[in-house]
Amino acid sequence: MTDLTTQSETKRAPTSADVARLAGVSQTTVSQVLNGKAGVARIASETRDKVLEAARQLGYTPNHAARSLRERRTKLIALILPTIDNPYFSDVVNAAQEAAREAGYAVAVIPIRAGEEFRVSTFLQGAACDGIIVAGHDNCSSPELQILRARGLAVAVLQERSPDPAISSVSVDLAEGGYLATHHLAGLGHRRIGHITERLRPAADGRSRIDGYRRALAEAGLFFDPALVVVTENSMAGGAAGLDRLLEADGEPATAAFVYNDQLAVGVLARLRERGQRVPEDFAVVGFDGLAIGAFTAPPLTTVDSPRGALGRLAAETLIRAIETGADVGETHRLPVRLEVRGSCGARERPAP
Repeated sequence: MTDLTTQSETKRAPTSADVARLAGVSQTTVSQVLNGKAGVARIASETRDKVLEAARQLGYTPNHAARSLRERRTKLIALILPTIDNPYFSDVVNAAQEAAREAGYAVAVIPIRAGEEFRVSTFLQGAACDGIIVAGHDNCSSPELQILRARGLAVAVLQERSPDPAISSVSVDLAEGGYLATHHLAGLGHRRIGHITERLRPAADGRSRIDGYRRALAEAGLFFDPALVVVTENSMAGGAAGLDRLLEADGEPATAAFVYNDQLAVGVLARLRERGQRVPEDFAVVGFDGLAIGAFTAPPLTTVDSPRGALGRLAAETLIRAIETGADVGETHRLPVRLEVRGSCGARERPAP
C-alpha cells in the first residue's frame, strides 16, 4: 500500500484507507464515523476523535460529497437554532436571510432545542444544502459538526468557539458585555450585584458573560458570591423565578442584577413590580441583547446592545465564502458591544458602604 509520504509527492487525493492508517483503525470504522453512525456502531468517542483528526490533517473529503459540491449547488443554507421563541434570533435570522438572498442563496431555519439529539448529520445527508450555520452550545460543541465538515459541507458556528480550525466562528464580545453591565452597576455604588443566567458555563478562554461579570467585580474590589448567581429557564417566567431565588438567597440581599438576556430581564422587571419593589430605587437591572422591547418596559431597560443584525449578516457572508472558495481554514470574527443606559439601572449615585 502506498506510503503517506508518496501521497504528498504524487499529489493524489487522500483516501479512506489513508485516514484509517493514520488513525490506526479499520476503513469500516472510518466509514461509520464519517457517515454519522459512530453512535449506532458504539464507536468510542476517543476513536471517533482520532478519525476526525486524521481526516482533517489529510484534508480527506469522501468522493460523493466532493462530487456533489462540484457538480451542483442547492443554493440553500441551513440555520440551526436552539429555539425560535427568543426575539434575539428573529433579528439574527432576518439579517442572515437578507445577506443570503443578496448572494443568491436561501436560508432554512431548523430549531433543535438544548438536550435533544443533534440530528443534523442525518438530516443533511448527501447534498440537502451547501452549508450550515449552527447556534447554541449543545449544537456547536457536537462532534457531528466535524463529521459534516469532514464530508465536505461548509460549517460556521454562531456565538461559540469553533470546534475545529476549518470551521468558522462568528460571535459578539460576550465577556465585554458582562463586564460593561457589572462595571456600570458597581459604579453606581452597588455592592451586592447578582447575575441571573440561563446557564452557568464560564468559557475556558474567558469569553462568556459571567467571565466579564467576575472581572468587573474583582476590578471594583467586590467579592464573588456564588449565592448571587442564579441559573433559571431562558424565558420571561424564568426571569421572574430567578429574581425570587436571588432575593431569597441567604446572606445580605442583592440590590442589583446583571441579567443574561433581555427576555429574562423583562421577567425580572415584572416580578419586581409584583413584589412592590421600585426600579431602580430599590433594585437596579441591566439586561443583554438590546431587544426593541427593552425601550418600552417600565422603566425602560438598560441593556448591553448586541449587534444582532451584523452578527446574522456576517455569519451568512462568512459561510457563503467558505462554500464558494472551498476554504480549509475557518474565519474568526468577534463583534463589539455597547451599553445602552436607560432607566432600569438608575442614575443616582449610592454612597459607599
